Amino acid sequence: MNVVDVRRERSSRGRTALAVVAAVAAMLLYAGQFVLSRWSIQRSLALWDLGALRFLTAGLLCLPFALRGGAGVGWGRLIVLASAVGAPYTLIMYGGLSLAPAAHGAVIITGATPVVSTLLTWAWLGERPSWARVAGLIAILIGLVLVSLPGLRAGGGAGIGLGDMLFLIAGVLFGLYTVCARLWRVEPLRVTAAVWALSLVYVPGYLLLVGAAPLLNAPLGEAVFQAIYQGVGVAICALVLYSFAIRAVGASVASLFMPLTPVFGVLLGVPILGEVPSAVQLLGILAVITGMVGASLRR
Repeated sequence: MNVVDVRRERSSRGRTALAVVAAVAAMLLYAGQFVLSRWSIQRSLALWDLGALRFLTAGLLCLPFALRGGAGVGWGRLIVLASAVGAPYTLIMYGGLSLAPAAHGAVIITGATPVVSTLLTWAWLGERPSWARVAGLIAILIGLVLVSLPGLRAGGGAGIGLGDMLFLIAGVLFGLYTVCARLWRVEPLRVTAAVWALSLVYVPGYLLLVGAAPLLNAPLGEAVFQAIYQGVGVAICALVLYSFAIRAVGASVASLFMPLTPVFGVLLGVPILGEVPSAVQLLGILAVITGMVGASLRR
């Protein structure tokens, strides 16, 4: 092995290490949104206020790129994509977090997404899933039931049930986006910029119907933190980090990091929110994570 080969090998190893760090950081950002959003909703900001902070920050940052580069798809397709991962998806997720524990959101949304995307891919593209993937999806479904049922039986009642249903709807929307993005061969960064730029239409309606008082009366540090975390960290940085990981190690390897989202979501929810899952729910979370790993492996 000559000097050039040694340098190439070191460069490849360094790039792989950076990809791992980027993928883990992206999953941590994604997971943190469930816990930190619920934290603010329980304190001083309503879901509509969080939406305004996220859409205004991400929209203004993405608007120049969207105007310069466009979305790469027509308006009809852009509206579908924006509904699936933009303002409607985000508000539905926040609605779930106002009713149900953050761990439920981290597990149900990330667990439902591969189930929905597999079913849609089979129906629309004719790609029949392997038995290994089917087994993984069955494990996910069993895990989702185990996560949701104890809260309902314990007297959380309709509130937790409705929250979990909203999480499931959000998972369906994200699964729809996953398949549409592949079917229409979209460029992730261009579409992301366009989606968040389009979310700016929410802000005038929010100011008209709700007004700026909730944001002005909220603790300044909390409002600034949520604007940066939601609008920059989750909406932009997490996607950029995950996209880098995909380019560095490939989509199949990068997808193996997705099960970290429910793991981080549960771990963060315990010290920050005091939400400790029951033994049955922990078993369900383990089933979802195992199913996600099994479903993402190519066999």
